[in-house]
Amino acid sequence: MPEQTVTAFPKDLLDARRELHEVHAELHAFLEDKPWSVGPSEGWDDVETGRWSPSVRPATDGWAEEDIRAREALQERIWKLSEFVITHTFWGTLSGPDRVDARTELIQASMPAPAETESTG
Repeated sequence: MPEQTVTAFPKDLLDARRELHEVHAELHAFLEDKPWSVGPSEGWDDVETGRWSPSVRPATDGWAEEDIRAREALQERIWKLSEFVITHTFWGTLSGPDRVDARTELIQASMPAPAETESTG
């Protein structure tokens, strides 16, 4: 269960931050079964090259257009929620370390409970 908050956050700010957690989780789940490259790629295997950080990527046809649009919609929602949270007028009521502490507290207060996290993946 999320920690009890000391700061009295406005409901719209707390709701937006909770939704931001949810949309991030939704994007993460969405990306799990997608190819590594959005566009078509021949892939590569440079393990035998002796590079300091070799990597292997299989060939892929890339993503379907509907998947690209779905990812863009999720990212757009994340950007809008982030903007709302970051620029909320509440932050103007705090300064210095109090603002930093409150931002950290908001993140903790808005996180889903562990049971919710386990059910989403």
